[in-house]
Amino acid sequence: MERRSAISVLFLTLSSLALLAAESDKNFELNLKDAVRYAIDNNRDVMRARLELAKSDTDYLKNEGKYSWRALAGTDIQQNRFPYNQNNLFTGTKTQTNNYSAGIDKLFTTGTYFKLEAKQTRFDSNAFEDPLKTPAGFGALGIPPLFTDSINVTISQDLLKNAFGYKERNVETMLENQSLILKDQLEEQVSQKVINALVDYWNYNVKDSSYQTFEQLLKNTKTVRDLTIRKQGLGLSESFEVNQWNALLAQVEGQMAQAEAEREEAKRKLIRSLNLPETTVFSKTTPLSEELPPNINYETDINYAYLHRADFKSIARKKENAELALKNAKNDALPTLKAAGTYGYQAQNLQGGSTNYTADKNGVFTGSYPVMQGSIDMSYPIGDTGVKAGLRDAEIQKRQVGLEEEDLTKSVADDVRTRIDILKASYKVMENAKKTEDEAKKYYAGVLRSFQQGRFNALTVKNSLDTLVQDQLALVRAKVDFNINLHRYYVSKNALFEEYGVDRARLLPEGFQK
Repeated sequence: MERRSAISVLFLTLSSLALLAAESDKNFELNLKDAVRYAIDNNRDVMRARLELAKSDTDYLKNEGKYSWRALAGTDIQQNRFPYNQNNLFTGTKTQTNNYSAGIDKLFTTGTYFKLEAKQTRFDSNAFEDPLKTPAGFGALGIPPLFTDSINVTISQDLLKNAFGYKERNVETMLENQSLILKDQLEEQVSQKVINALVDYWNYNVKDSSYQTFEQLLKNTKTVRDLTIRKQGLGLSESFEVNQWNALLAQVEGQMAQAEAEREEAKRKLIRSLNLPETTVFSKTTPLSEELPPNINYETDINYAYLHRADFKSIARKKENAELALKNAKNDALPTLKAAGTYGYQAQNLQGGSTNYTADKNGVFTGSYPVMQGSIDMSYPIGDTGVKAGLRDAEIQKRQVGLEEEDLTKSVADDVRTRIDILKASYKVMENAKKTEDEAKKYYAGVLRSFQQGRFNALTVKNSLDTLVQDQLALVRAKVDFNINLHRYYVSKNALFEEYGVDRARLLPEGFQK
């Protein structure tokens, strides 16, 4: 209820808004669409909320990041030294193994893992290289470093629990739905921030109207006071009647001074809220709407709300996520069965690593020396309470969302019907207030003429003037109430941005729009 009240107050603000260009001698008036856009572009609180909106898909994009291609590279160098003895006669007292690798890999949404990798192993031993420690006849066994190169392709796949990426795709859909839910919520927060900014417009306009009312009241009071003075000179009124009007005049002057101070305070707050120069001057307010929307209809508007309201769209996504979470929970109870295989070709020589790729007869690309490896791993949860808890929670979440959907369906329909009924009622009140104010004007004009002719006393004039002022204020309030209810009606079916031609995509700050 508080949220709707805040929204309503804001959109009341939208109805009576106009700005003057700063540092300009010529005033200009903004329409409601421009006013909303100006608040979106300039208010700092709104900008912070819009920046937060730009992060609404962070979790989804982070999850997508694990499906990106990756470049791989690695180096492993190992060196060993041993004492000279019979055990190390054939292996050498010093060995060094250098392993180098480079390649690319990727995880696909099907759950398939792919890796293409090139490897090189350089092995060097000092066996039979020292003539002082090499037995006679074994010197020919000493060899230079040995180079072994290979190119391999590795593929692995989950066949049961995450069969061909079943769970991964569900998680991806759930994260996308969650991002859209968050986006809708943040858009609503942006509108709330816009409301907070534009409420300052309304507050300034109210204070300005109040000042103008007291200004007109002061003028009318002076007119009646002057007439009373003239009638006193003709012996048609008493001196104490002049005293009464002097007192009323002083009272109105005090009220007018207070109204002026409040207007200036509201102006400074508005300038601060919209990040405007201190020299900004505001033009007259934009007229309030006084017409009912042409196509108000219960069923049409309720169906529109079901399609566009953020809370109702969110419940549909929550329902889908609950279904997917239940499916994933059931899959978690299955065994994990993974198959993996590696296939490639290798070559070996004493000349150097590059020779393994260029040799015509024994090189890697001749396919003479294949590398093959395969594996299957399986695990099965036995009495896993975590899996059981996951199934239970997923089922509970599904039921909770179902109850929430039933309640929201009725709530949205009731909200739209209520908004339409109140809007029509406030329109009738406004029309009656117009008639009342018009009759009060005529009555005051007649009493004032009669007072000039000596047919009514000052008290009657004062009462008719008070009545006119109250009826004028009541008319303003009736117009304001109608506009509040008009914008509540737009909000109830989430049509406000569309009504004022605001592109939701432009809510994202410049540089972050997709």
